[in-house]
Amino acid sequence: MRRAGIEVRLKQAPAEKDFGERISKLKAEVSPEAVELIINSAFYYMREHADTETKQPFINIVRQFIQKVMIGKTPGHQPASLEVHGRIASILAAMEAATIMEKRFETLHRHDYLEKLRAGELETEAQKQKLLDAYAEELSRKRLEWQNIQVSVVAGAGFEPAAFRL
Repeated sequence: MRRAGIEVRLKQAPAEKDFGERISKLKAEVSPEAVELIINSAFYYMREHADTETKQPFINIVRQFIQKVMIGKTPGHQPASLEVHGRIASILAAMEAATIMEKRFETLHRHDYLEKLRAGELETEAQKQKLLDAYAEELSRKRLEWQNIQVSVVAGAGFEPAAFRL
């Protein structure tokens, strides 16, 4: 009976929604870690316990992100290589680029901080804290910029959901 009620509500829901905006709003209201845990739990349940009819909408979503997965040979006894083509590759590449830029930012500012410390420009704790706060504020602004990073990756076709037990 509960399942029938949920199915009726799902059928009444609009076909297209911007879940990114809804997830961002939820993360602002609740801790991001809790939202991540809930999403991961839902995907685990779908992968391990749901029937084919229930899984199909999620398979369609995954197909939008992953067009092709290629498993390649590697020399010697090394593990096989795995290439993922599609939107997910762009997302992962953007995340990696943002992480690299953040590490570079931190390294440059660490050197700047140490240089100012050695030069005697930071004599009091208040001066040190003011500089660290300025770095943190700049990093916050940079992170917002880095969210809009555009990267180019290869797109392909032929994704087989069975490879991911979908």
